[in-house]
Amino acid sequence: MLEINIKTQPIKKLYDYWLSKAPPSMLPARHDIDPAEMAEFLPHLILLDVQTDPLDFRYRLIGTHISAYLKEDLTSRWMSTLDHQKPPSRIWDNCKKAVETRGPVFPYTPYIGPKQDIVEMEDLILPLARDGINVDMLLVGVTYTHKTTD
Repeated sequence: MLEINIKTQPIKKLYDYWLSKAPPSMLPARHDIDPAEMAEFLPHLILLDVQTDPLDFRYRLIGTHISAYLKEDLTSRWMSTLDHQKPPSRIWDNCKKAVETRGPVFPYTPYIGPKQDIVEMEDLILPLARDGINVDMLLVGVTYTHKTTD
């Protein structure tokens, strides 16, 4: 579906898993996604609720790999209440794009957080839709690459 060069295994496995759950010409739903099947990359996941009117995103789940790199726990917080994520922001725009296009978004989102040894992060935003069409959740995968010391 996407012509992308995924560098990290957790993001690659997430994308392949999402594709395997998508019915022909439709989006997978939250009930198609089984955390037991995702144990290998579950720590790298964020699950966002999508509110459409007005548009907003609420953090439902944040994997342990990701939470270790955040300044604070964002669970249950609305993106519109977060200074560095509310519109206009790159994170907001990427999530909005996934909702509007009803397709995966493989953005480059720079890391902004307390860890100084991060070189880059790789993220992938995947839409979910209860009815297969209208996006009501986003499944996001995130990995971090650290500076190497010689």
